[in-house]
Parts: sequence; structure tokens; C-alpha cells
Amino acid sequence: MTQLANNSVKGLMLAMTTAIMWGLLPLALKSVLLLMDAYTITWYRFVFAAFFVGILLSMKRKLPSSVLQQRNLMKKLFFAAIFLSLNYILYLVSLHFIPAETAQMLIQMAPFLMLIGSVVFIKESFSRGQMVGSFVLISGLLLFFNQQFIASSSISNDDFLLGFVIMFGAAITWAAYAIIQKQMLRYYSSNQIMWCIYLLSALFFLPLASPKEIVSLDSTALLLLFFCCANTLIAYGTFAKSLEYLPTAKVSATLAITPLLTVIFATIAEQIWPTTFQAQHLNTLAYIGGAVVVIGSMLTALGDRVLNRKNINLFKSIFVFNK
Repeated sequence: MTQLANNSVKGLMLAMTTAIMWGLLPLALKSVLLLMDAYTITWYRFVFAAFFVGILLSMKRKLPSSVLQQRNLMKKLFFAAIFLSLNYILYLVSLHFIPAETAQMLIQMAPFLMLIGSVVFIKESFSRGQMVGSFVLISGLLLFFNQQFIASSSISNDDFLLGFVIMFGAAITWAAYAIIQKQMLRYYSSNQIMWCIYLLSALFFLPLASPKEIVSLDSTALLLLFFCCANTLIAYGTFAKSLEYLPTAKVSATLAITPLLTVIFATIAEQIWPTTFQAQHLNTLAYIGGAVVVIGSMLTALGDRVLNRKNINLFKSIFVFNK
């Protein structure tokens, strides 16, 4: 296997790990949120991640102390942390106006905004194959969440519009954070960048957090909180690392399957713990949409390796022959 192909496999595995972690996260958060407010949970997640990444960097003697001497880079890290923190806050606020299922659908705007931003600001290539794959992926997401469009009709128009605007803001801020993260990889490793962002984000959330709430948690809730914290460390660590190996378009396409994974994990959890978890019951159109999303994600990731002139001509010849 060539080095380029090996890096692509590594990047895909890392991006898939991120998607799996983010797919599992809502199930754990649902239980912890009953006993602890969202801002405190988020603060603990950032502190946990900053602590362990800091230990790792210290052991390797790679703490990015030089960043304090470079005003331009420090400014970029500061804005990346602000955008990531705003993403968390806006997502939480939007849940007051729209259902969680609808929010999960709308937040999928984030990977595509990241994709567009990478083409505009980082000048990454966006091939014809990736364009077709993205269109297929978006179409699949719309089909997959067709029930949420129907359900949203029960929400007042004003609430849905406000929730949509807030969620759009959450998507924009996440995309902005991701693009800055990609740019910073020219100067520091993914772990060094994320450590700085974790520290700054923890400081931003400290005024909103109530750390003493942890004493009210039972052993099960503590384990779930620990999972949420570890989830941040693993998910954002693998996400940042995947950007070192793959173009932003391929990473965003892989992350687009996250809501499908959430539904799958919820279905499994409902079978094991029926009194704790309630899965979303899908219709036939949603299952078709799920398959289309997977196909679109593969097309976007593979790009012109699939939709090149040779394969298109082969498809045309087969179609004409059968006809």
C-alpha cells in the first residue's frame, strides 16, 4: 500500500471514530442532563480533555508554550475556542425551540459549511465526483429525516424559525472552528492545537458552570459523565487528527453519517434498556434515505476514483447494451 493510500485509510478510520463517538454522545447526555445542567457538563468535558492532553504533551515535552509568543497564532486559537464554545451554547439554546431530532437534522449543515469554507478559504479542491456525492448525501439526509419535517409542523412557526436561525448559527460557528483548526495544522500538531482550545473553552464556560453539582451524582451518572468527558477527548482528538490525513471534504462526508449512527445506537440501547432509552421508529422512506446517505458519503470520500470518465463510459456502455 502506498503512503498516500495508507494515510487515506488512517484518516477515514479516525473520522469514523469521531462519527461513532458523536453518535453515542446524545444517549449518554440524555441521562446526565437529568441531574446536571448542560453548561456544567460541557465545562467538565473541556477540563477533562485539557488535563489528559496536557499530561500527554508534557510527557513528550511538546507543550506549545511558543504560541504565547506569536500573537497571530494565539489570536487564531482564541477565535477557534470562541467559535467552538458558541457552537455548544447555540446548540443547547436551540433545543428550547425545536425537538432534539429536528436539531440533529439541522446541525448537519455544519459539515457542509466546513466543506464550502475549506474550498473558499483554504483553497482545497472539490472535484465533480465529490460534488455529486455531496448532492446524493444531502438528498439522503432529507429522506432520512422526512418524519422530522412532518413532526416540525406541530411546532409553532415562530419557534421553529427562531430555532432554525439559532441552529444555523451553531453550524456556522462549528464550521469556522473547524476551518481554523485545519489552518493551524501548518504550525502545530493536532494535540497541541486541541489542548489550547480545550483550556480556553473551559475558561469560557467556567462562569456558567456549577462544578459542585458533581457531588449529587450517583455511580451510574458519574460513569455516564466520565463517558461524556472521554467522548470529547476521543472525538475531537480523532477529528483533529483526521484533518492531517484527509481533505476537509472527505472528513465532512464521513461525519454526515453521525445522525444515522445515533438512531442505530438508540435502537440497540432500547432493546437492552427499554425503560431508559426510546428509539426513533423509522418509516420506509427513512430507511431508503439512510442507504442513500451511506452511498453519498462513499461517493464524496472517493470522489473521482468512482465518478471518473472511464467508469462513466463503462456505465453508459452497459446501459446502452441492456437497452
